[in-house]
Amino acid sequence: MGYTHYLQRPPEIENFGAIALATKVCCEAVRKLGIDIVGGHGEPDSEPEFDYDRIWFNGSSKQKPGQWTAEGSFGIVWPSNKSKPIPASDTVVSGQWFGGAELEKRIAPNGDGSYETLNISRVYKVNEWSEKDENGNYFDFCKTAYRPYDILVMCAYLVTKYYDNRCVIGSDGQANEWKIAVAITAKALTTEEKELWKLLEVDS
Repeated sequence: MGYTHYLQRPPEIENFGAIALATKVCCEAVRKLGIDIVGGHGEPDSEPEFDYDRIWFNGSSKQKPGQWTAEGSFGIVWPSNKSKPIPASDTVVSGQWFGGAELEKRIAPNGDGSYETLNISRVYKVNEWSEKDENGNYFDFCKTAYRPYDILVMCAYLVTKYYDNRCVIGSDGQANEWKIAVAITAKALTTEEKELWKLLEVDS
């Protein structure tokens, strides 16, 4: 349970060098927003990896204080329904669902911006529970808990789909949540945003 993005991917992803390079460009754009992107374990002084064999990163367990942090315990968070009026309050919480808070924006609670590692490998490592779908793809996912690095996870999945159309993206996020990632990715790929929206299967 929790806010998650999904990737159905072939045993070996094509054009992986280009995918890694474009995701690294997206990473720099995300960092310019003030979001700390680090290695896959979330350690503050570690570096993400964008190479020929894998893309591996996380948010920082010590995100710099500011617009991306908030104090408190929020439970299992979920993005708010952006079609509803925002309550007149300075809080990032707009309501509650049965798991926890509904949030108006991505936050690192108590400065912890890390959650599940984003790990996309060029060659899929088959496990005992791995199963191919009808298209020969394996199922993968990253649960981000709507923390700030979520934006780069979206970018990474978009770039992967762009360079290998056999991949399929799924998401708990609606179109509103994808807007910033689509904009960043389009700039990194020097393509139009409308071309990236065609790659997504998300609710409007």
